[in-house]
Amino acid sequence: MKRSDYFWCFLLALLLSHACEKDSGGGETPPPEPPPPAPERVYARKELRGAWIASVWSIDWPLQRHDAEAQKKLYTDYLDGFVTANMNAVFMQIRPTADAFYDSQYESWSRWITGEAGKNPGYDVLQFMIEEAHARGLEFHAWINPYRITTDLSRPLDPKIPPEWVKNYPAIRVYNPAIPEVQQRIVDIVKEIITNYDVDGIHMDDYFYPDIGGVNNLNDAAEYAQYGAGYSTIAAFRRANVDKVVQKIHETIVKENPRVVFSISPTANHSYNLNTLFADVEKWCREGWIDMVIPQIYQALGSGNLNFEALLSSWVGSFNTRVGCIIGYALYRVENPAETTRFSVADFDRMFYLATSNQKVHGSILYNTSSFAANRGGVIDMLTTKYFKNPAVRPAFGRKTESEPAVPAQVRLTGTTLSWTAAAGLTSVVYLIPSGTTTAQVAAITKEASYTVAVRGTYFVTTFNRNNVESEKSTEVTY
Repeated sequence: MKRSDYFWCFLLALLLSHACEKDSGGGETPPPEPPPPAPERVYARKELRGAWIASVWSIDWPLQRHDAEAQKKLYTDYLDGFVTANMNAVFMQIRPTADAFYDSQYESWSRWITGEAGKNPGYDVLQFMIEEAHARGLEFHAWINPYRITTDLSRPLDPKIPPEWVKNYPAIRVYNPAIPEVQQRIVDIVKEIITNYDVDGIHMDDYFYPDIGGVNNLNDAAEYAQYGAGYSTIAAFRRANVDKVVQKIHETIVKENPRVVFSISPTANHSYNLNTLFADVEKWCREGWIDMVIPQIYQALGSGNLNFEALLSSWVGSFNTRVGCIIGYALYRVENPAETTRFSVADFDRMFYLATSNQKVHGSILYNTSSFAANRGGVIDMLTTKYFKNPAVRPAFGRKTESEPAVPAQVRLTGTTLSWTAAAGLTSVVYLIPSGTTTAQVAAITKEASYTVAVRGTYFVTTFNRNNVESEKSTEVTY
């Protein structure tokens, strides 16, 4: 090869190399970067929002009103208030003292309804309460107290309750938790409720073994001797007695009506639950015997080791994530001069902020409904303005018993009317992504198939079923 040929080959290779370098993105002017992906559109937070209606001692209902129409109006007024505040569940105490708000084969009509134990009030109280709640889109959770019979020992025992099943203490009469027949009776009562009534949940509060001023006063050595083989301590025996009831209720729900959600609302103090009430709440969560745990965090902010912040942290950090954690709040202590421990509205606001900022918290239950109606210090106004401003879709807990809900179809916007088609029996959720934002909010939850839009933005629709399982979202339309 001639020298000149080497020169031209070298020049050609140099030019080709430069061209390849530019093709591969090298050089001084790199190609423009692809645009970043669009921000993810975040759905509104799912929350259970409820309130306890206490009937024992006529605390919230019926407020000594023994006329059926007055009782009905008081109850529906409460429900209407919940709906106005964008709440979505009611926890109604239907068995406060070994009695019933329906015609039960196991216990007599509650004296809290008519003022007289065993007297028929003339209507099916439980059926009425369920129907009125469901008509307003509220879940109905039937709240029962497992063991308490009365705090007035002068009262005669219900003739439906065998005397040998009863334990009398100085200030309370209870079903004896150690007796196997008692354990089965409580389970049978739950079965009676969930097979005859369309309840959404069975709920128990924090009353298990009674706190009578010391565990050595329970006077159950004879029961331990009779039934306690295999338990190394009487404390372990007591916990096992309560465990059996909780486990059997879970198994009965799964067998008889698995759509029903089982929840328990213990005190916020873990040691007190375990060693005084003999309620092993952590075990119930770990074993999956309950679907929701609702700790009553009634303590104030910054009041020592058992303050609201510390207790909130312990409850959201201690339990299996398969169990939904809902916070129970002491609404009755807000701006209430009758309470030694009372909160300002600002403190209550701070409590809600701390809880709702935690992704492991799935909602709130307020105690009690009389305090909800009183709205002391404007606390309910604060909640509806800041935390309950929009409706909320309930989270799905428990078992899936229905098919996955179908996605709404034929979503269209005609003028200001958003319409769609949805399968029968499903509830629809209208979501709005306001213009200039990426986060969806719930505009409406409805049984209808249309909605009048008023705010500029992007809309889409989902459906959910009785298990609170939500469908995928529909196509979007823009207003």
